[in-house]
Amino acid sequence: MSNIAFTLDLEDHRPDETVEPRFAAVTDELLDDLDTWGVTGTVFVVGEVARDDPDLVARVAARGHEIGLHGASHTPLPEVGPDAFRAVTAEAADRLAQLVQAEVEGFRAPIFSLVPDSAWAPEILGELGFRYSSSVLPARNPLFGWPQAPRAPFRWPCGLIELPSPVFGFGPFAVPLLGGAYLRVAPGPIIGWAARRAPEHGWLYAHPYDFDPDEPRWVVPEVGRLTSRVMWWGRSAMKKRVGQIVAGSRQTLADMAASLHETPELLVFKPTAGDSIKTGLGQ
Repeated sequence: MSNIAFTLDLEDHRPDETVEPRFAAVTDELLDDLDTWGVTGTVFVVGEVARDDPDLVARVAARGHEIGLHGASHTPLPEVGPDAFRAVTAEAADRLAQLVQAEVEGFRAPIFSLVPDSAWAPEILGELGFRYSSSVLPARNPLFGWPQAPRAPFRWPCGLIELPSPVFGFGPFAVPLLGGAYLRVAPGPIIGWAARRAPEHGWLYAHPYDFDPDEPRWVVPEVGRLTSRVMWWGRSAMKKRVGQIVAGSRQTLADMAASLHETPELLVFKPTAGDSIKTGLGQ
């Protein structure tokens, strides 16, 4: 039985609404695979997906997976701002809780965009009733990262638990090998090495598109034309990799957070003015 939790960021990956959506069908197929592997995990749902396809979210919850919020929309937190974030997050969390008839305990920022420029978010999440966040990538990254953040679970000053993305490597070469494109494109032996060295509260993350090799190709604005090619690499082998890593895992991130809430020695991370949001290797 794996000690690595499975998490899915359930989002609409289409370039625009003129393209037929594929994520629902891919997710339904993945739910069957998770049942076959004996896996129960955490699915972070974008609020817009819950609004537009509530039946899909209900099907995910019916399989026993924890439902968390992946932002009201898939917009990086610094672009949202604190006032708008409070309003739209409260609304999206309430809709999601009513839909699945369960408390929404967890939040994951789109693109791990909880960085120094959005350090206001944890306090708001705590005020809204969230018990944990899984929003920090504690390393340099071409998109969003917070290299000064702890790599082990920690507590924000407001009391919110943070379960940061597991990263592997040293200094500017630390990357989240058990997630997304890294998990798809890294050589198998390296992924196996990472899985064997996953921390106690380790987890894997993926998106529906990671399992969709037949999706027509397009340029993803956030990463550009060249890097967009990487978004399609390794999708055919993704199911096999994920199944091998998480088979038998029944732990949700809410379970992990609950086990840490009563840990008085858990590190409290206090952001400082010197924290950097520089991105890219070597920067």
